[in-house]
Amino acid sequence: MQLRFDQVTKRFGDATALDIPSLTIHPGEFFSFVGPAGAGKSTALRLIAGVEAPSAGTLALGDRVLDSADGVSSDVRVVPTDAVLRPGEQPVSLFDDPLVELDASERSVTREKLKKLHQELGTTFVYATEDQEEALALSDRIAVLHEGQIHQVGTPSAVCDHPRTTAVASFFGSPPMNIVAGILEKDGAAVQIGPRSIQLNGAVQQTYFRDVFLGIRPEHVRLRDGSTAGWKAKVSSVTPADNGTAIAVTVDMGAFVAREEGEVRYKVGDTVLLTLPRKQLHLFDQRGLRLDIV
Repeated sequence: MQLRFDQVTKRFGDATALDIPSLTIHPGEFFSFVGPAGAGKSTALRLIAGVEAPSAGTLALGDRVLDSADGVSSDVRVVPTDAVLRPGEQPVSLFDDPLVELDASERSVTREKLKKLHQELGTTFVYATEDQEEALALSDRIAVLHEGQIHQVGTPSAVCDHPRTTAVASFFGSPPMNIVAGILEKDGAAVQIGPRSIQLNGAVQQTYFRDVFLGIRPEHVRLRDGSTAGWKAKVSSVTPADNGTAIAVTVDMGAFVAREEGEVRYKVGDTVLLTLPRKQLHLFDQRGLRLDIV
């Protein structure tokens, strides 16, 4: 049975906790609501469970409208933390950050067991978590929430590789995406950042945008020593990061963080050469909405 949100809003007093104009969760899907604290993840699960009623709109499971007047649907179960690997076989199981109290090694093991269990049962799992790694590892699709609004729905690769907003871009990744302010040049094919003109891998069709944000993930920032091409930069910090090392550098147009795997030969104070590969650049307008480079 499909789980459908249609113009669903949940308000507490004057505050809007959640606003989902349209969303469909497919039968048998592992679907996750992910975002920072206060984004509306738990509210979404409480509405599905029937613990809370929408302030407006319709939430339906198949042909049945869900609301708190009916109580918790027999087709939907909120799975307690201590039973995360025993959710039962009802059509929809809800998980509200069930692994948050586990240490890193326990989380990793339980995550794999939960994914395998979902594959075996073939029922719908709806998950809520702040942990981006967990959401990416478990989910068929993800809804990225920010301040009660859905900024993007898509596969894990889609939200990481093609973020629709700066909020999505900066939430995923460790370290998160570098995002710097710039000015789109008149031809739409380059961005001026400080004294530098950075060429894009194509051009932005909406050239009426002037103030923009340029983004690039740390793993795509290239640092080199020696005499190869690049902008001269100075290393300001070297710190461990997920699956590698984060290297912060300053250049005349601002600051960037690179992430490298394996042994890192740079140290604080080193002068390096920085390049930003055109194919890995992302562009957003002043509101933080993605601009397509074609």
